[in-house]
Amino acid sequence: MMVDAEISDLRKQCVASLYSCAENVGLFLDGQEMETEFLKLKSCIDEYCMMEARQDVANQALEKAKNETESSNIESLQNRFELHLTSLTQRHADNNLHPYMVELNKKIEMGCQRATQNLDDSDLAITETQDRYIDPITKRPVTDPVQNSVCGHVYDKESIMKLINTRKKVICPVAGCASRQAVCADQLVPARPAHAPLHHSTPLARSHGGVRQ
Repeated sequence: MMVDAEISDLRKQCVASLYSCAENVGLFLDGQEMETEFLKLKSCIDEYCMMEARQDVANQALEKAKNETESSNIESLQNRFELHLTSLTQRHADNNLHPYMVELNKKIEMGCQRATQNLDDSDLAITETQDRYIDPITKRPVTDPVQNSVCGHVYDKESIMKLINTRKKVICPVAGCASRQAVCADQLVPARPAHAPLHHSTPLARSHGGVRQ
């Protein structure tokens, strides 16, 4: 049976994983899809906040009951414990103030700011130049273009490799792409200049399709 310390450590590991998920959502998703995933993460964190609160309250209630119980009335320990548990639970603070939720909200805010910044940068780039590619993942102008040899779409090498390395299966992130084949590193080749003829290219002016899951 796991002791309280082991349960707490495991819970913290799970919460840390959820923080990483929140950062990835902010990097790779946007719009309604991003908002939906953030809500799921908040729901998970809320559960962990409740778990920790219940554990803390139970421990406090048990200590109070033990301090008030003598050998002569040991039979009342359970009743005293339940009374203290009810009292402490009623005074439990809002989960929104829990450190787990506060930290997650910070990461969500950063993700939303990043998404807004990416959109602003994309709009600015469209007005400044029409001869550069926009990366469909980050929505920023491509600095190191690679082409998918299967469907012909172009991505920034750093962002597509990061996506490949963080997901089990990645299909072409260009909206409307007909290819359902998983993207892998060995099918990525250096892309020709954006102003040169290129079948299924992803020029800057067609960058608002976003990432398809």
